[in-house]
Amino acid sequence: MRALAAGEQAYCAYCGSPLPPLPPKGGRPTAYCPADADRYGTWGAKTITCAMLDEHREIWVTVYGADQPMTELDVHALDERLTAARTVLDPVRAELTALHNHVTGELAAALSARRVAEEQRDGAVAAAEAARAERDHAAAEAERAREQAADARERQSAAEKQAGEALAERDQALAARDAANREAEAAHADRQRALDQAAAAQQRIAELQDTLAGERAAALERLDQLRRDEEQARVELRTTLTEQWEQRLATQAEQFTRRQHEIQTVADQRITDLTEQLTRSTEHYAASLAPLHDQLATLRREVAERSSAAANAADQLAQLRHDLGRLIDTATAEGTDPTTHPATDDGALRQRLRALLDAGAERSDTP
Repeated sequence: MRALAAGEQAYCAYCGSPLPPLPPKGGRPTAYCPADADRYGTWGAKTITCAMLDEHREIWVTVYGADQPMTELDVHALDERLTAARTVLDPVRAELTALHNHVTGELAAALSARRVAEEQRDGAVAAAEAARAERDHAAAEAERAREQAADARERQSAAEKQAGEALAERDQALAARDAANREAEAAHADRQRALDQAAAAQQRIAELQDTLAGERAAALERLDQLRRDEEQARVELRTTLTEQWEQRLATQAEQFTRRQHEIQTVADQRITDLTEQLTRSTEHYAASLAPLHDQLATLRREVAERSSAAANAADQLAQLRHDLGRLIDTATAEGTDPTTHPATDDGALRQRLRALLDAGAERSDTP
């Protein structure tokens, strides 16, 4: 439809036949061939068209699937489409054949030209290799000539340098000879001067040795005297120190003895005082304990007497409680009071009396 709208050749979407162009007045483009009753016939009042057949084919494929046998109509339509396609493709095939032949000829010519060009290139490469070899040979010859010239220049420079060095060595030898002569003369003068100095030094050494021997003898004598003086001073110092030390020890021993005697006296006096104080304290303690012992003995006797009296009273009370209880029980059993009083409140009175007796018994049993 886009091709048809653009004015290009379009084909039917069902049968593939060329579609007629749009009329000049315009209209709605369609993708199918126009209705033609002579082509497919009619179905009832409707003309069978490509659009109807395409729609029914889509319905058939949707309902029954694509794998269905082709009908005679489908085969006829396919045959028509193949014929139309073959009609369209035959000119294209002829044009492709002509194009293939043309391309084949052009390719053969290109291959031939390429072969000729490669042969020419190989010849040019060989010529270039030969020229390069000749150039390398010429360069090598020039390099050898250059090296020979450089060697000749170096040998000439070395010869000139050796000649200059020989002249310099000769001048140095002459200068060294003159210097050696001068040094020999100076050495002779130095030797004579050294001999004179050695003789003077020998004389000075002899004088110094004599002086040193005298000073050494005096020093030895002085050293002996100093040693004797030192020994005497050491003996005197030892004697003095010994006497002072013995005197000091005697003084300290006397002081220690006197101090010990004083301390012993003070200690004895303190012991005596403490002994007397302890004796007095003991006597006072014994005197103060005597009344307490008497009072304690009296209290013990009183406690014993009261304990005995309490025991007797408890026995009597128990006996009395027993007798009274038995009497009350007897009176209760007979229904009369021992005092022959009326028995209007006898029950309550007996109960109170019994409770009082029990309470008294509990208090008496409690220590």
